[in-house]
Amino acid sequence: MMIFFRYISSLYLKSFFILFFSLTFFFVAIDFLVNFNKIPKSANLELLYIFFLTCSAISYILPLAIIFALILCIFNMIRSNEFVSLYALGLSKNQVIFYPFIWALFFCFVYVGLNFTPFAYANEYKSNIVKRGVVSKEGGDVLIKYNEKFIYIEKTSANSLYNVKIFDINDLNIKQLLQAKNAQFEGKFWNLNEVKSITIPEQLIVSKEGLKIEDFQSIQGLQDFSPKILERISLVESDPSYSISDALESILIFSKQNISTNALRTSLYSLVLIPFFAPFLMLIIYYYFPITARFFNLAFLAFVFFIFVLGIWGMLFLLTRLSENEILPPELGIMLPIFILMMIGSFYYFKNR
Repeated sequence: MMIFFRYISSLYLKSFFILFFSLTFFFVAIDFLVNFNKIPKSANLELLYIFFLTCSAISYILPLAIIFALILCIFNMIRSNEFVSLYALGLSKNQVIFYPFIWALFFCFVYVGLNFTPFAYANEYKSNIVKRGVVSKEGGDVLIKYNEKFIYIEKTSANSLYNVKIFDINDLNIKQLLQAKNAQFEGKFWNLNEVKSITIPEQLIVSKEGLKIEDFQSIQGLQDFSPKILERISLVESDPSYSISDALESILIFSKQNISTNALRTSLYSLVLIPFFAPFLMLIIYYYFPITARFFNLAFLAFVFFIFVLGIWGMLFLLTRLSENEILPPELGIMLPIFILMMIGSFYYFKNR
């Protein structure tokens, strides 16, 4: 069976890489020409823009290339009668599709793995170059709730925070205010520097205990917040990108604070689940391919398959946007359609065993 694996894999991979690089080049060329006048006149930034644009294009190009490669590969085999020859040599329908399906899953897992890395921020970096002429943007004016405290951060930068104010609230009354000029992240906590502590008694009574003001050189705080999470929160108004690890960590923190996680779950499902619509949609349409070209118009049939794939892809894109805008819950807009495709694809596969 190894010889069939090598043969079918070589045909599929050849079609995949031709389509993948062609579509990527076309996407990058069009986008670069459209935004050419907006990109700062700097060779370094132009090269970085092209690199980040290429990375961000993969999320759109990869699923389409996976499916279109199968259509191109199988139709070429049908025209040359190689497809029916594979059946004549004893291969079943499932054995023929199994090898491209494995490669499709492999590419999807590679893409998901990349989304654990800074690769996931490519679209954000690309936008920053166009809008601000820089790769990364410093966040600022962050107000977050942490347990019974409200935390204001004037500016975030890498592993540093500036002008941090922590309000300890009890029954809508301020119990204590901590002011720190800056903070540095050290392992699992933030080291607040040059801290002024103002403690307010529960009842302010004349001639009795008043405000208690203390100065500290350094204290520890904000143990649950990593620098990357605070950076993502500070950029929330500019629709920041999330890696899978950031999204998971943010969901855990926000859930504890009873903060809506709809946008985070949408980002997480988009990164983890959306790519897998391609292998299972590929599995579904494969079982409708004719064995021979004698009784079918292959050009028209290919056109129908391309339109069908683009329609499904567009529908998933629309449902993702509806989930991002909280019109649909992400479990209904993203997770359910992907699982339906998985079930239908699995049904066809086991039906033809």
